[in-house]
Amino acid sequence: MIQFHSLCPEVAQREVRCVQVGPGPGLPADEYAYVEFYCEDLQCDCRRVFLQVMAKGQPEKVFASINYGWEEESFYQKRMAWDPTAARRVVRGELDPMNAQSEFAEDLLELFQRHVLDEPYRLRLRRHFRLFKDELARRESPAADGY
Repeated sequence: MIQFHSLCPEVAQREVRCVQVGPGPGLPADEYAYVEFYCEDLQCDCRRVFLQVMAKGQPEKVFASINYGWEEESFYQKRMAWDPTAARRVVRGELDPMNAQSEFAEDLLELFQRHVLDEPYRLRLRRHFRLFKDELARRESPAADGY
């Protein structure tokens, strides 16, 4: 997985999804950014994003790691047939089981599912995936090296 910022910095800077959380129960007051990562395999068409949730006040700490897929469940059911619940989980967004999670990960996942994940954001992630793959292909093509 490669951070979207590393290949498309201008777009990523302009279009990163952030949520401001005020004081109260649950999450500490801060601004949380949902930082995008995509698969670097040009042959892979997984149509998923890996999100790391970072707080502006603690930029070195990953508060949550979330997997999300923007297509219909049927798209993922075909690719994850070994697990009958996987497609539903990826379409809703799920905490990544391979990465450490903070004590606030469940709250950040719920925030993602209830408030961050709207139709414009879903379409943005789809567009970012395509931009990422196109830029990666451009950089890996022999013409990009000047030959």
